[in-house]
Amino acid sequence: MKNIYLSICTLILSSILLVNQNGFAGQKVAASSIAVEDAYIRETIPGTSISSAYMTIVNSSDKNIKLLGAVSNISKRIEIHEHTMTDGMMRMRQRPNIEIVAKSNVVLQPSGYHLMIFDLKQPLKQGQNATITLQFSNDASVEVKLPIKSIKQMKMSPQSNHQHH
Repeated sequence: MKNIYLSICTLILSSILLVNQNGFAGQKVAASSIAVEDAYIRETIPGTSISSAYMTIVNSSDKNIKLLGAVSNISKRIEIHEHTMTDGMMRMRQRPNIEIVAKSNVVLQPSGYHLMIFDLKQPLKQGQNATITLQFSNDASVEVKLPIKSIKQMKMSPQSNHQHH
């Protein structure tokens, strides 16, 4: 009986430590199935207070997840947007989320999905870094440090490589 009591107490203490360390039990496991690669933010054009962020988000879990949004101390407003070609016209529209299929990835790139960053608190200059926290449907949050790149350094990927999920 004493060993059972000791085992239960150890299990409870371990759970409490995990909750205190991660905010709630399971967050670390959920976030570990999400990886962010090749992330960067476009340098602001002089006289503007907007920019955009690009990256590849990898979902290595067995379940589909959605990118729901992003937050950062560089701006109070970051939205998910998508460029689409409609009747020969490139259009940009806000999207509520981006689905990332299990064991797959989504590329946020110029002329496709991207994060629009509005009302920047200050201009973003090449060589600086900014931190954005991505928020996902599985209750995971992933903090990403992104380098600021000059518009001249940005790679324009062909639209055919863009994955829609």
